[in-house]
Order: sequence, then C-alpha cells, then structure tokens
Amino acid sequence: MDNTRIEPHRITKPIQMLAVWMSGLVLIVGAFISGAAYIKAPTWLPPMLCIGAFIIVILFSILVYRMQTKYRIQLQDDPYYSEYLRMQGEYFKGFKPENIPVSSKSENVTIKGEESWEEREQRRVKIYEQNYGLFLVHSWRPSHTKGQVADIAISLHQHGEGPLSQGKIKSVEYHLGSKFFNKPVVKTNAKDNFRLDVSAYGPMLCLARINFNDATPSLDLERYINF
Repeated sequence: MDNTRIEPHRITKPIQMLAVWMSGLVLIVGAFISGAAYIKAPTWLPPMLCIGAFIIVILFSILVYRMQTKYRIQLQDDPYYSEYLRMQGEYFKGFKPENIPVSSKSENVTIKGEESWEEREQRRVKIYEQNYGLFLVHSWRPSHTKGQVADIAISLHQHGEGPLSQGKIKSVEYHLGSKFFNKPVVKTNAKDNFRLDVSAYGPMLCLARINFNDATPSLDLERYINF
C-alpha cells in the first residue's frame, strides 16, 4: 500500500488533481460493487449500491468533460495560467462594447476631408473584394518552449465564400524576418488553412503571399502578430 499512497504535497499541477480524481473514482466504485457482491441483507441494498456506482461514474464523466472543454485553460500549469489571466486582465480592463446599442438613425457624417461615412464604408467593402475575402489571423498561448514567450499559430481565414473554402489556393509563403527564418516558409497544408506554428519572444510583422492554383494573380497580406 505504501507504493500507491497519495502524497498531497506532491500534487502541484491541475492535471495531477485529475489523476487523483480518477483514483478516487476507482476506489469508490470498487467499494460500492464489492459491497453489493458481499452484502446479502437487506435485499434492497445490493441493487442500490450498483445503481449508486453507475450514477457516480456518469456524474464523474460529465465533470471530466466539462473540465476538458469549458475549463481547459484552467488546467494549464500555474505559470501559464497566471500569464493568461494577466494578459486577459490587461486586454479587457474596463471593457464596454461601444457598438451596443447601435443607433438606427443614419447620419452622413464627414470623417476625413470630403470622405463621408458611406464612402468609407464602400472603401471597407472594397478591401473584402480585393482580398477575395482572405485575411491572416493568429492565436497564441504562453510558450512551452524555453526562452520563448508565446506559441503562435498563424493561418488564413475566409470571410464568406471564396478561394479558401473553394479549394483554389495552392500555397502560402510566410515571411517573418531573419530572427525566425532566413527564407520564406511555404505551406501547402490546405486542411489546416495553411497554418504556420512558431514560438516567439516578442511581437513581429508577418507577410504572406497567397498563391492560387488557377490564373488568379498572387495576393499579398500582412498582419502584426502581437500577444
């Protein structure tokens, strides 16, 4: 028994707590099933123990599913979770959505020189058209690589229907600068939206050239990768 004893002071990570839960589940369910096998009287008790064991397994499965989905971030090691909370606090401090409620009254407000709101909106829509609805996006997490700050996944995103969703993109050439690569990195993994994974210690500007598999000219996109 000494070899299987749980030592609380050694439990320092959330995933270890999950392992303790699993051990507890095995012990509790095992006790219920053993009791049902050996107890003969009263006759109603063995079935109740079996039903109780079944209910415990169902409840535990639901809790584990919730932890691995809704609370997955909280299962990170303390340093990474603390960094995540700190960054979220900075980004969303005093957050108040400025687009709610939206005024239904339309006003032709001059924004820049002779440019009206409608003209600027037309310019915004034209960017969608010029890019074929394609944009660079990125997600990040605290880095698991020694000496780096963030693990970053950069990929293409399609707004509505377009070349990405229609399978018309041949490759994407990423350029991140000499501190990452000494030449463009070509990605052809269409199933992953041409994702590029990097670890970084600071923000950087990402250039991407989109190459199509038809006569469409290549498209250049850019995104500042911050975290």
